[in-house]
Amino acid sequence: MKKSVFSMMILTLAGFTQIAVGVDYSIYDLQYQSDPEDLNSPHVGEDVNCIGGIVVHKYPGKNPKVTLYDPNYPDGWGGIVVKDFDNRRLYDYVSVGHWVSLTHTTVEEFNGNTQLKFESKSGFDPKSSGNALPEPIPVSPNDIAEPVYVEQVGWFVTDHNAEKYEGMLVQVKNVVVTDVNIGKESDNYALQDYDKPNDPNCWAADYMNEEVEEDDYHRFVSLGSRFCSVTGIIEQYDGYKNYYEWDYYQLLTTRTGDLKRYTPADINGDCMVDFSDFAVFCQYWLWGTE
Repeated sequence: MKKSVFSMMILTLAGFTQIAVGVDYSIYDLQYQSDPEDLNSPHVGEDVNCIGGIVVHKYPGKNPKVTLYDPNYPDGWGGIVVKDFDNRRLYDYVSVGHWVSLTHTTVEEFNGNTQLKFESKSGFDPKSSGNALPEPIPVSPNDIAEPVYVEQVGWFVTDHNAEKYEGMLVQVKNVVVTDVNIGKESDNYALQDYDKPNDPNCWAADYMNEEVEEDDYHRFVSLGSRFCSVTGIIEQYDGYKNYYEWDYYQLLTTRTGDLKRYTPADINGDCMVDFSDFAVFCQYWLWGTE
């Protein structure tokens, strides 16, 4: 969705608005590519206004990141990361659940990800707060398949079908950790569909998880750990250094609740504790059968 507009916003003491004239783009406009191997935004290098989306995550750092998700595009191309280069002006003001629109941001590609640079020239408008976070997109590990290792060269995905999920919340269900300490930073772990062990795994990481302790992984994650579901934001990671290359996608958890474990009370293994579990218990207790 793209529309020509004349938008005027009055500068306030909060410093989050400014006069903006031009073309407003949706996140979809900035992300979508019809060619799955042409991964760059069609607007790279441009100064753009963005209709924006709901803040689903904030990540601190030298240049803090705010992830926006437009629920109007639940099937893909609806997420984007905004990197704050202006002394945390955007990062410190907005909260998870805000719907934020942006003006005069620069589209860039960084480590394979389409991002918006929020700079001193940029403005933002927190249009509403307290919005419910969009439901994660249900995917299989095969939809964000792990890369293949090429000896003495690096890690590479065989296709970029997961590109449309970049910056979006996704969820894989009924998975088990089959490998750890993998990837360029040795901080990835592999998730396998528990019922389809011959299907490709996907890779996950916890570096954006706000509840991770000193080590690289959340305390729930270890070799053999089984989860009802794992939810996270998809990030592409590519680069080249010292003759070593990498290009893959990783599911980034953001909090403990993203890692949903099985519990003893979930007798029938459907990831819910409800009356159906009680019925199974009664069958065992009364008749000794399933």
